[in-house]
Amino acid sequence: MKNEEEKNFQLDLLRKVLGSVQDLVVVIDRDLRIVTSNWKNCDSIASIEKQGNPYCYSCLMKRSTPCEPCRLLEVFTTGHCKRFEIEDPLDGKTKLIELSPIFDDNNRVSMVVRHSKDITERKDVEKNLKMRERQHAAVAKLGQQGLSGVELDLLMKESVKLVAQTLDVEYCRIMKQEEDGDFVMLAGFGWEGKEEKAEDLGGEENDNGQNILCYTLYKGEASVVEDRDTKDKFSGYSLLRDHGQVSGMDVLIGRMDKPFGTMSVHTNQKRMFTEDDIHFVQSVANVLAESISRRKNEDRLEKYAQELEATTELKVLFTDILTHDLLNPANIIRGFTEELIILEDDQSKQKLLNKVHKNNEKLIEMMESAAKFIKLESVRDIIFEEQDIVPILEKTIRNFRDCIDKKDIDLVFDPVCSCRVMASPLIEEIFINLLSNAIKYSPEKGKIIISSTCPEDECRVQITDFGPGISDRDKPQIFERFRQADKGSVKGSGLGLAIVKRIVDLHMGRVGIDDNPLGSGSIFWVSLKKAK
Repeated sequence: MKNEEEKNFQLDLLRKVLGSVQDLVVVIDRDLRIVTSNWKNCDSIASIEKQGNPYCYSCLMKRSTPCEPCRLLEVFTTGHCKRFEIEDPLDGKTKLIELSPIFDDNNRVSMVVRHSKDITERKDVEKNLKMRERQHAAVAKLGQQGLSGVELDLLMKESVKLVAQTLDVEYCRIMKQEEDGDFVMLAGFGWEGKEEKAEDLGGEENDNGQNILCYTLYKGEASVVEDRDTKDKFSGYSLLRDHGQVSGMDVLIGRMDKPFGTMSVHTNQKRMFTEDDIHFVQSVANVLAESISRRKNEDRLEKYAQELEATTELKVLFTDILTHDLLNPANIIRGFTEELIILEDDQSKQKLLNKVHKNNEKLIEMMESAAKFIKLESVRDIIFEEQDIVPILEKTIRNFRDCIDKKDIDLVFDPVCSCRVMASPLIEEIFINLLSNAIKYSPEKGKIIISSTCPEDECRVQITDFGPGISDRDKPQIFERFRQADKGSVKGSGLGLAIVKRIVDLHMGRVGIDDNPLGSGSIFWVSLKKAK
């Protein structure tokens, strides 16, 4: 009797509390019957089902038998709270369910309070945030690959794969419009094994820009179709029809006035693509457009460089382009990237900025070296004066002291004698290039030996390093311009050693390379005639 009075007292308190709670809360006894609730806050349960004390599984879960496993029974048995998420069969929304035990005087679970909280909106927000995170990561990955010089075909294949996987759609493709007006698929995900040309995509559908692909090309704006049966722009293209595509989206690759093509995504589910989805696909298309533009520029520069080889006049013009039109923007990029590296806290963005900075520095080095070499090719009046090489070597070492100390390199300078030669001011550039290479390819805490000797009527300077060395196959071509050794043995622009060779030739000297007999590495040597 006492227990029954206590139970009724607890129920009265709960009824008063439940009246102010907006979420659906029910109290369930050990027979799995609902003893009280705030039914008025739940319109998805029919009035007839709320009468009396219905079974919880029947009223709340639309079942004829208890759930398996039954978490309520677990709470009655263990006395521990339970917390889990379900898709509510009453309204199809995502709900957070909390089960809390009520104990009697004997510390036995007499009832369980079931609190149902609608978290659909929160789950949607979480889903959107995760989708954005995946989208940003995909764009960053493709951007990094584009900067690293990945082949354009591979970049396109990786792009369609990443877009399809990130947006969770069945198909993604890149289409290019040929000069004859036909469309060709350059890369596709989900279309494997299909070499589709315009006629296979439905030649009759090129109807003055009415389909989605043509609309995007001609209008220069992204096009989205939620349901193909309601939009003329999705008409045509047997490839889409045959695969049961319902929704799709096209974005432009390249400039509106001179487009390269489109990137499309398609799914066999009815779907309204969001603004974030459109921005994501457009960002990927922009990465591709930049890579395509860079490739075209590289092709144009290569052709341009070949034409510049023809005459001295073109070489002078190329020098002006390097030192003004190209080098100045590169130096501006250097300044901004160095500033951004300091300001940026995000490590992934810092990594991309460092990669941009590193490649820009390499570009500047190549342009400066090319300009020097071209000037050497056109040198006519060079003034030669008697000079001692030893002070020049000492000055060169001082200029590189910071780089030497940074790598903790042990540099040994051992001049045997004074070496007086007839030399021009260009002579210093020889030792700058040779010492720079020795530092660049020496390991941390490595060693460099610089020596000068005077055999017979020559002055000989040797710079010995203990780096990776140069293979016998690469030695014959190492001093040729725009020729590099195998990247496994040495890296560079292919101009530094060509500059050395050109200056040595101007001084009627000799230059060469030998293996380091003391271990790994190389010996670069220069022999110049002594002053008489």
